[in-house]
Amino acid sequence: MGAIYILEGLLIYIYGFDHNPPHVHVRKGDENFTITLADRIVEGRAKSKSIILVNNFLDQHYNEVMELWNKAQKGEEITKIDRKS
Repeated sequence: MGAIYILEGLLIYIYGFDHNPPHVHVRKGDENFTITLADRIVEGRAKSKSIILVNNFLDQHYNEVMELWNKAQKGEEITKIDRKS
């Protein structure tokens, strides 16, 4: 699966059948981290600017990301998040 969203070069992914708690994977250059959707716990290597950008994205798209997470955990096809939404 490709990224569900690209935000200023940050590639945001959700993987099928991934472990709980619900989270997104983020990559850009030497940054490689995860952020949980509910608690916003960060694991991995990340710049503070990137964390802020992803948190703002999650604030705006939380319901869509959770819907994609739930589909991915069932093995259903997931799509990219529309930039206009």
